[in-house]
Amino acid sequence: MRSDLAQPMVGPLAPGPLQDQVLDLAATGRAGLSALLGDAAARHALFRRGMRADRFLVATVGGELAGYLSLKYAGHGPFAPSLGDFLRCYGPARGAHAFAVYRVIEARSRPRPGGAYIYGLDVLKPFRGHKRGRDVGGALVQAAIAATARLGLASLDMEIRRPAIRALVKRMGAVPVAAARLSFTGLLIASAGGYQRLTIQIPRP
Repeated sequence: MRSDLAQPMVGPLAPGPLQDQVLDLAATGRAGLSALLGDAAARHALFRRGMRADRFLVATVGGELAGYLSLKYAGHGPFAPSLGDFLRCYGPARGAHAFAVYRVIEARSRPRPGGAYIYGLDVLKPFRGHKRGRDVGGALVQAAIAATARLGLASLDMEIRRPAIRALVKRMGAVPVAAARLSFTGLLIASAGGYQRLTIQIPRP
């Protein structure tokens, strides 16, 4: 690995311009739901106002934003749109329908009892593949493991599709989630499509 690549610095998201930058970027997420929620501008209008900054970890390289990760635990993730937000953005009929469908979809990202879930992970394009930083994604996942431990939670779950990310988290100890077929977790695993649900067990202090 090249010695001149900068190490990423990872920490909680603090108030300031960097927080605004991360929340604005994250608010345009859920692109896979564009048929339901609309384009990036529509998703930003829906999500941005009620986002929870305390659910984010941020990575910087040389003081520049390189990536971010969001967690879901204790019943809350980074997004918290209410029925009122949906009605405001889409009107009564479409808003009520979109809210109901969204709530069902969000159940997929529910952590198992006593655990946390990696809701989102994004490494900005200039920092992917060790171009300008050393393994920004890996540093963010390591920080998420540490944050989960500080919260006193027993596991950190995630759903991974890309083989490179899957290999990365498996090197950190992630294993497939095991569950009875006739259970809520078993239903999540069965409906994951091209994603694999993995978990990292957090050692007790």
